[in-house]
Amino acid sequence: MRSHQSLNLQPVLSTEGMRNLDAASKEFLAKKTTSEPSEEDVIQSGYTLMQEAGLALFKFIQNKIVEIPARHHVKTVVIFIGGGNNGGDGLVLAKHLLQAGIHSPVFSLAPKSKFKNEAKLALDDFLQAGGIFVSSASLTKNESFAIRFLREDIQLIVDCMLGNGAKGELRPDFAETVRIINESGTPVIAADAPTGYDSSMHICNNICIHASDTMLFGFPRLDAYVKEGGPAFGKAVVAKLNYPSEVVQQFDEKNYLVTEDYIPQLLPKRNEWGDKRRQGTAFIIAGSKDMPGAAALCTEAALRSGAGLVTLATTEAIAPIIQAKLSEPVFCSLDDFGKDTVHRGTLRQENISTLLDRAKHASAIAIGPGLSTNFGTVEAVLALLPQFKVPTVIDADALNAIAMIDDAEPRCGMVFHDEKATIQAVTEYLHNLQAPAILTPHVREFARLFGALPNSSMAIPSRLREIATSTNKVILLKGAPTYIAAPDGNVYIIPVANSGMAKGGSGDVLSGIIVALLAQGLATPEAAVLGALLHQKAGRITREELGAFSMLPSDIIKNLHKAF
Repeated sequence: MRSHQSLNLQPVLSTEGMRNLDAASKEFLAKKTTSEPSEEDVIQSGYTLMQEAGLALFKFIQNKIVEIPARHHVKTVVIFIGGGNNGGDGLVLAKHLLQAGIHSPVFSLAPKSKFKNEAKLALDDFLQAGGIFVSSASLTKNESFAIRFLREDIQLIVDCMLGNGAKGELRPDFAETVRIINESGTPVIAADAPTGYDSSMHICNNICIHASDTMLFGFPRLDAYVKEGGPAFGKAVVAKLNYPSEVVQQFDEKNYLVTEDYIPQLLPKRNEWGDKRRQGTAFIIAGSKDMPGAAALCTEAALRSGAGLVTLATTEAIAPIIQAKLSEPVFCSLDDFGKDTVHRGTLRQENISTLLDRAKHASAIAIGPGLSTNFGTVEAVLALLPQFKVPTVIDADALNAIAMIDDAEPRCGMVFHDEKATIQAVTEYLHNLQAPAILTPHVREFARLFGALPNSSMAIPSRLREIATSTNKVILLKGAPTYIAAPDGNVYIIPVANSGMAKGGSGDVLSGIIVALLAQGLATPEAAVLGALLHQKAGRITREELGAFSMLPSDIIKNLHKAF
């Protein structure tokens, strides 16, 4: 994979890493002005970063207001703050809104006396500009602080109460405020993290703001893109701040966010003067009597992804079915060796010599979609893989075959007879393969190979990194989000959830895309990342056209041309 610096990828930081980066950056910036900075110098450096954060939030909200029609003719943005630095971000925002002529009252759950350091500087500037500041302490006992804002004619609420520093359950006054904000139905923008989300435990507590958008300051954080935090964070927007590159490098956790924007940078260059073989030859081993569709989907996706020549190796029992659907691929029809009803229509050991002979001219191979897991197929897959030398996509039943490597009898269950021994055998087998390879498991296939994933999404990148380095293979874990772990220790995260793609056959399409990219000369990490991006972009377009309920994997293939 090209360096993250050359691609300008955004590092994904943990909450702790972001806090440490913030503190170190303040010290670093203060030392640029004086060799022995005082506490006031560090606070001033922190306030500079806070002003950048507040300005970024203001620009985002300016655009957001345009999208939300005012109930009357008054533009009002209500900002809820706490007494910490997240509240300071909100005060900087409020000052900018005020100066732009947007009514922006600030409701604080902390009295003025609680504001310290950078937050105190922000409060002073806001008050000096003539801002409206109402704290819970200034309201009468008979009036609920949280419902006072409902008197306002508001378009938007901004949550700057706690940010990513919150721990444990909310205080009663915060919990009541969150409840009423959620029930108001007004769009909410959260700053750094929605109130109620515990960034240390990575869970939503008893009650949590459900933001339409959350602005993350500086760098992406995994919480915003995973099942634990995603529903509360809404759409994550990253605001780049001027953190010193010298400091950022110290806190790089080797996790990187990749989005559709990177597709043009990763695409292989076409050889305008080359023949079909110079555009890449892909060899696909897929399909069985019960799953011919998997082979068809994988093959058609490869054809739609730039490979000059695609050959499908499948049994003679199903080859005519796929030939009736697809005109473009070359077929390698595998002999069924008699009329054995148990094994007819599936890959067998007797097919190995034919496959190796036909695969000699391939520039990339994909194996697994729809192969089945009968004993003969498992033996054939395990014997074939060590003999491949060109980049290979290992998917579906090829992964299941590897998971059976130390079993006396075939099985495809989730529980191992000896999980530790199986994981060790699988790891050694994969490490010893000659070919550079990409494994594309979903969660259950992953568990069969390497044991269950960690319960916390925060621990998944580290686990995948460990496996990719120990096997020397690229691991692409399908799901929401999608993770790609490379042998060099880098983990790439594609922050997309699309339930319309959670259907049988979507993974076969992905394998076809990736093998075509490998055939065109991309290295395994690039092919895995680009393939997943193209897959999700085509899936997004398909969902927009057909909806999550009705879209099919074959529809994703039809939209692949719009993804390139």
